[in-house]
Amino acid sequence: MKVTVSLFNSKTKDVAIVIDLLRASTTITIALNTFNKVIPVNTSNEAFELKNKYNALLAGEDNLKTIEGFDITNSPKEVQKHEGDVLVLKTTNGTRVLENTKNNNKNVTVLIGTGINANAVAKKALEIATDEIEIVMAGRHEKFNIEDATGAGVIVKEIIKSAKDQNIPLELDETALASTILAKDEKQVKELIGNSWGATKLTKLGLEDDVKLCQLINEINEVPIYKNNEITKL
Repeated sequence: MKVTVSLFNSKTKDVAIVIDLLRASTTITIALNTFNKVIPVNTSNEAFELKNKYNALLAGEDNLKTIEGFDITNSPKEVQKHEGDVLVLKTTNGTRVLENTKNNNKNVTVLIGTGINANAVAKKALEIATDEIEIVMAGRHEKFNIEDATGAGVIVKEIIKSAKDQNIPLELDETALASTILAKDEKQVKELIGNSWGATKLTKLGLEDDVKLCQLINEINEVPIYKNNEITKL
């Protein structure tokens, strides 16, 4: 089984795990505890149309700023306070990379992973994949960021652990190997995420509770899957 890590642009035809650790992936994973589905969008107009159609809750941000007319921002802490059928989510990077990954190959299975569900998504990816698992980092405006790379490392380490238990041979590319160095232990993971540019900015905005949720590892067993422009539990 090949395990690769890429930035924004997905190449696999098999299974992709999209990670936007701060905060879309974490918000989506947590939201599926209390919502039946999450619909990601790229524009506010799309969000308002879906709100009217589904009587949905609108969550979103634009460069970390709350969008006028939305119910809440892209906050895993805030989304925990709500429940319903549909959550519509607009983010700066995460929703774009989901669409991009699916557009590159319509047959790819797109899962959503982050630190908080790393073990669960690793096991599910190994179960589904035929010959390759690709972890796709959203990054920041399509450029590298440390929190997604660290989160990717956490997931890769869980894939290694689960594969060993199942006697599944792995072939890791160099980026996947490098990501595991960032995720050496839980203390380092929390420090790298907490000291990242994104986490620092969120903390300055008073959103340190969001950062703390995004630093958690293996706290949730939900595995979100992106299919037909919607995200549901797998």
